[in-house]
Amino acid sequence: MEEKKYNKIVIVSLYEKFSTLVAKKISNDLGMLFCSARELIAYEIMDRKLIEERCSVEYLKKQEERVLRNLASYENVCISISYERFMEGCELFQKDSIVVFIDLPKTYIKQKSKISFIRFEERQARLEQNSTFSIKVRKVDVDLIKNKILKQLGGIL
Repeated sequence: MEEKKYNKIVIVSLYEKFSTLVAKKISNDLGMLFCSARELIAYEIMDRKLIEERCSVEYLKKQEERVLRNLASYENVCISISYERFMEGCELFQKDSIVVFIDLPKTYIKQKSKISFIRFEERQARLEQNSTFSIKVRKVDVDLIKNKILKQLGGIL
């Protein structure tokens, strides 16, 4: 059996800002590049509203997909990505990536985020299914979570 080779780490949760904080710390500790999918899309597609008005929503979606495909080809990078973007490009990121799902407490997400809680369990289950491993969080502490992830990565990297 051939051992799978990974060339990037993808950090995802139901609260993207938290994922970004953790991904930045992990990339720093491991000497990797850091990339926020949200920031990269904003940089590559500077005026979304204008593109939507002058071209079409379909064209805008194709441009976003192009950026995600490009991001998925990066190596030696730790990526933070939102649930929605991850699910759009799930198969792209699963190929050569270690996908880490940070399973944050529902109460924390409810305080910090604007996601619909009607689909909370569904989203949680989809991330669980599509990740390499998940970190169940009780105490929301960036350094604690980072250390748990690094410990788990030790057996994979």
